[in-house]
Amino acid sequence: MDKFHTELIAASDGTQLAVRQVGPLDADVTVIFSHGFCLTMDAWLPQCHHLSGELGDTARLVFYDQRGHGQSHTPADPGTYTLAQLGDDLNSVITAVARSRRVVLVGHSMGGMAIMTFAAQHPESLAAIAGVGLISTAAGQLARCGIGRALNTPAVPLLHYAARHAPWITSHTWAAVRRAVAPALGIPVAASPVIRANQVCCQMVSETPILTVAALLAEFRHHNQMSAIAKFAHLPALVACGEADPVTPLQHSLDLAAQLPNAELVRVPRAGHMLELERPHLISEAILRLITRARGSLPQLATA
Repeated sequence: MDKFHTELIAASDGTQLAVRQVGPLDADVTVIFSHGFCLTMDAWLPQCHHLSGELGDTARLVFYDQRGHGQSHTPADPGTYTLAQLGDDLNSVITAVARSRRVVLVGHSMGGMAIMTFAAQHPESLAAIAGVGLISTAAGQLARCGIGRALNTPAVPLLHYAARHAPWITSHTWAAVRRAVAPALGIPVAASPVIRANQVCCQMVSETPILTVAALLAEFRHHNQMSAIAKFAHLPALVACGEADPVTPLQHSLDLAAQLPNAELVRVPRAGHMLELERPHLISEAILRLITRARGSLPQLATA
């Protein structure tokens, strides 16, 4: 995304968040993309190219790096790495960039959790939201399966301890722990033919600061935003999941879709957790349909 404009905006606690925008400021719809754990906004690069080509000047696409990821700043205080703060960060991004009456939110994995937390914490901002896309994510009960395997491994407390008390060994610790935890997160440790642009994905994972990883892994144990989903029930929605997702298995998405009567449910056979990279065209087209519905051009769907 280097050819696109990048700027820093301040979160509520002063942390600088990197934001990139594509498209005119006066577009009638703004689509904000929230990436997942250990990734960066570049995880959405296939969607950026596809959607900007399809939508032209009719929409503005906004991508940002979560705190502690990519080009956003990394606060020294581990207490700021919470899902509640990520939801607040999203509200800061919306406030800074969303000038249109229609805002569509799209989140992958942890990015979807940030969207749910935003909805719970900022009801005053929901009037501008015209649609929501939840990709490979969950509203709660993460410890029961999938990512729960990573959360329950001894590597997690080791990582947390190293980040807080032994920062001088963190690079070695992260290298070891990454190999133990990453497969359970659906993230490749090394290049994989299954995931397109896998080398970029691997680089994003390896460059994520250990402080970010340790603090947010602990957060996932307590994620529960089941009640927040109801705030999107009246909106056009997209729920997508790979049927072979080892992190947030399909049942999580089925549960989400059951609470969103206007959701298009996209089940992707033989696909894992990184849908935007594994099946970029399919996900881009699904997001395009969501944007069209958010504009009110199509009737709302039940499932597909």
